[in-house]
Amino acid sequence: MMCRKMGALLTAAVFCGGVVAEEAAARGKRVSQIPNGSAFSCNTCHTAGGGSPLNPFGTEIFTNFLTATSAAGDVIWGPELAALDSDGDGATNGAELGDTGGTWVVGDANPTGDHDEGEGDSSLGGKVFNPGDPASIPPASHDTAVDVATWGQIKQLLDVLD
Repeated sequence: MMCRKMGALLTAAVFCGGVVAEEAAARGKRVSQIPNGSAFSCNTCHTAGGGSPLNPFGTEIFTNFLTATSAAGDVIWGPELAALDSDGDGATNGAELGDTGGTWVVGDANPTGDHDEGEGDSSLGGKVFNPGDPASIPPASHDTAVDVATWGQIKQLLDVLD
């Protein structure tokens, strides 16, 4: 009797461990679904690695930019997400990840960014910053495909229509 209970408990533990590992691996794919996602890996969206609480950028993606909120959901990267300043540091997500216009697509080479244009510091060329960390701030951002103020107005209008 004791052996059967131990066997059932062991089976349940192995099953649960497999489900958790599969879900973590499924979400790990999201690192490759944003430009330069590998620069900060899971910390691009989490405070201290996968499984930890979401940072502001991760919350923005989870709330508004996933094809589904399950582990199978993919990130919807584009001009809208690139134009937002999820961490409130004054730089758009796109500027921090090197894709100011939000034109990068999965499979493209990582963008090198435009931090060196007009900044006078060519050492920043190709450097990326964490869009979920307000302390990670690039130089002043450049124009984006969708003006941040305009996107904010669109979101307010959508909220009113809901």
